[in-house]
Amino acid sequence: MSMITGAFRPIRESVARLAARFGRPTDGGEALDSALHPEEYGAREDIQLLDYTQDGRSQGDSYQSKLQNNMVSEAHQMVRKLGIAENMPEDANRAEDRDLGHRRNVSQSSVSTVDTLEDSPSSSAQPQKRRKQKWYKDDEGDRSKSKRSSKQLKLTKHIAAILTRHRYIMQLSRAMMKYGAPTHRLEEYMRMTANVLEIQAQFMYLPGCMIISFDDPLTRTAEVKMISVAQGLDLGRLAETHNIYKSVLHDRISVEQAIGDLNQLMERKSRYHTAWSLMFLSGLASVAVGPWAFNARPIDMPVIFVFGCLLGFMQNVLAPASPVYSNVFEVSVAVLMSFLARAFGSIQVNGNPVFCFSALTQSSIALILPGFSVLCSSLELQSHQIIAGSIRLVFTIIYSLFLGYGITVGITIYGLLDGNATTESSCPAASLSIYGNEYIQHFVFVAIYCAIAGILNQAKWKQLPVLVFLGVSGYVANYFSQKLDGRLASTISAFTIGLLANLYSRLWHGHAAAAIIPGMFTLVSSGLATSGSIMSGLAYAEAVKHNTINNGRYSAASVQRSLFGLGYSMVQTALGITVGLFLSALVVYPRGKKRSGLFNL
Repeated sequence: MSMITGAFRPIRESVARLAARFGRPTDGGEALDSALHPEEYGAREDIQLLDYTQDGRSQGDSYQSKLQNNMVSEAHQMVRKLGIAENMPEDANRAEDRDLGHRRNVSQSSVSTVDTLEDSPSSSAQPQKRRKQKWYKDDEGDRSKSKRSSKQLKLTKHIAAILTRHRYIMQLSRAMMKYGAPTHRLEEYMRMTANVLEIQAQFMYLPGCMIISFDDPLTRTAEVKMISVAQGLDLGRLAETHNIYKSVLHDRISVEQAIGDLNQLMERKSRYHTAWSLMFLSGLASVAVGPWAFNARPIDMPVIFVFGCLLGFMQNVLAPASPVYSNVFEVSVAVLMSFLARAFGSIQVNGNPVFCFSALTQSSIALILPGFSVLCSSLELQSHQIIAGSIRLVFTIIYSLFLGYGITVGITIYGLLDGNATTESSCPAASLSIYGNEYIQHFVFVAIYCAIAGILNQAKWKQLPVLVFLGVSGYVANYFSQKLDGRLASTISAFTIGLLANLYSRLWHGHAAAAIIPGMFTLVSSGLATSGSIMSGLAYAEAVKHNTINNGRYSAASVQRSLFGLGYSMVQTALGITVGLFLSALVVYPRGKKRSGLFNL
């Protein structure tokens, strides 16, 4: 390695001298780079409580003692800065006593550890035992200063308990956004948590951001926190987060224990966290989606697997390594996949194409379709969350336009390079008889796809049977309803999945939101396949190749249809899914869930 670097050293030196002659600045300039997400430079102060200990004396203590030290230290600082302990009226003390003695166990360990100050020495002759120094004492240990007023002690306990609950609410919000909780119900979950913990707070959700305002009626102040999280999807940890959320609401665990559980959950690595395992799973998912969604044949599956692995490499290796490349990831994937798919689709033997061009193209990019995003946006709009739903819907439409533009560019570039490029926009129906049965081609591969999609999204093994059952049930309803009325197919299938998922949640106490997502993926892919909009770029590619773009047949309207077709079809499918999901929730939960909220899509 040293020999290689030594050989290139004269070249680098000569290039540096030449650049200096042309007036190159010595300090680096600012490039047109993309901004980093706050999580990438460590803006996670609400989940890094262990680093807040002021000294090393409590390193061997339990997590709850460290949390107590941190909360009480902040409470001491707030009391000293505000200076309100001496002027606090007696009725406020009684209100605090009622608050500290409420029936919930929300901050039991931090409150129960505090004993009231011992009374002043009385005239009784009975000797008093020397008590052990409590955790709320000052670090100096000056016993002359430890006899503070009872008002200040009560206020310190009150503030320490409130700060602990604030930490829990912030951390719960981060976990729910990070692991894919239903976005149209996030504010509802947070409001219910704040009401049960007796915290006055207001919440506003934006895509990737939760704004929390903690109000303090005693000091007439408010504290605003903004939790910024890159939205993700982890079905296994989503179920565990919901278990912690419900345990706190039903008074089964304390807030301190919930904070510790959430910390361990966030610090734990994913089951399939290596890039190579994600690449392999991406290839398998692309193969499984091909037969039932895009009529892929067995001969197409090896090529689709290679394309899926290439997509997984670009998504899990290249995009995280370069923030600049992540901005053009979708377009580059669409261009490359459509280019390679048309190249393989143009291979002919005895005048017949060997591979199906449309199946290769659509199957290779099925995993990056914004189906889940457009579904969340339509659910938010249906729930009257106008700001979050509008922002996400605009992003989804632009994202779909990027994909449509990339597919059109890739098809056009290969058409200019190869004069015999294929123009077939569908697979030959006769070649699909190799499956022997139409139901085997569709239903069996749907079950395989739901299982792989669940594994790819970090689902637990015990969740897979329910995921597969719901996904197959929804697709069966979609398959037969397409023959009756294609416009209602998405609504009927979504109603079927939602009804089964809500019954699973109500009767079996399962997690409907985690179990329903792979089934939603099947409906989005089915809607895309029936619309056929992703292949509309072929006409534009042929017009560019033959220089007939200005003719009436290839007008500007056809070009716009080739770009807008993908976004329109996905929005149309998502709207039908939204109506079906809300109808299913209305049937199973006509009055909703007043205690913990509906945890479903």
